[in-house]
Amino acid sequence: MSELTPPTQPEIRRTDRYTGTYLLIVCVRCTIQYILLPFVLPFFGLGGTIGTGISMAIDLFALGMISYNVYRLWNTSWRYRYLALSVVMLGILLVFLYNDIRMLTAS
Repeated sequence: MSELTPPTQPEIRRTDRYTGTYLLIVCVRCTIQYILLPFVLPFFGLGGTIGTGISMAIDLFALGMISYNVYRLWNTSWRYRYLALSVVMLGILLVFLYNDIRMLTAS
């Protein structure tokens, strides 16, 4: 059996930086998608197709960021924890993307 070596200080800082950046992007995405789009855009007479298109773009961006972060964090001690979280988030984002596509094609 091979033993896992503890991460070095530079690896820990790099992992923290990647994870912190990803969490910040998630916070901004959720604020836009769940506060700005459904509540603020209708006050300005915007919504419907515009809101759905923005939501789809945000979902696609989030899918890309998750893929990029899995690639970047693969050689760190966060590998399996982040992979499990990524699989759950990918499933949720794919459901949101499917609903957005359905909404756009129905109108």
